[in-house]
Amino acid sequence: MTNGEISEAFLSLACAMTTQANRDVMPRVNDIESTVASRLRDFTRMNHSTFLGSKVDEDPQNFIDEVFKIVDAMGVTPMEKAELVFNQLKDVALVWFEKWRDERRIVADPMDWGVFKTTFLDRFFPLELREKKLVEFMNLRQDNMNVKEYSLKFTELFKYSPTLVANSWARMNKCVMVISGLVKEKCRTAILHHDMDISRLMVYAHQL
Repeated sequence: MTNGEISEAFLSLACAMTTQANRDVMPRVNDIESTVASRLRDFTRMNHSTFLGSKVDEDPQNFIDEVFKIVDAMGVTPMEKAELVFNQLKDVALVWFEKWRDERRIVADPMDWGVFKTTFLDRFFPLELREKKLVEFMNLRQDNMNVKEYSLKFTELFKYSPTLVANSWARMNKCVMVISGLVKEKCRTAILHHDMDISRLMVYAHQL
């Protein structure tokens, strides 16, 4: 073979290899895109919560807690969790997120769930509001509420005081501390059972 024929043969081989490589890459790209789209559909189907950031009665902590249950159950990565939750932000919250995400593109560390959660709560649930919820929980008493109303209010507020009720025993003890009458005594006895937790205790209290 002449040098020209050899060069032409190598060129043909290189073209063939490039074509085959492109054929191999395209299915992988399509698979990735299909997986992302599938996860987004699954998340949207399972989660109907949206956050606007413009309503007074919105609960940022509850929004974060609810969407985390879903993305955590889906088994996605921390980065994918943050990206999925973005789709549930609307109005003011969406404008904030897009601006924050664009500014972060010049930062070295990636956006993941932990970073998103901290920044989101700092923006929409600042420290002074968290402290207000903590005080409300600390001052919670049964008073004129029935057991069901009290337990629902307790469940709503205890998530704002993780250090005060860091474990199941602390939550149950705080819960029964201000319940009145015979119910309190029976609940104090009930929490001594080794398999008792706050959910079972609430059900037990409702039945008394």
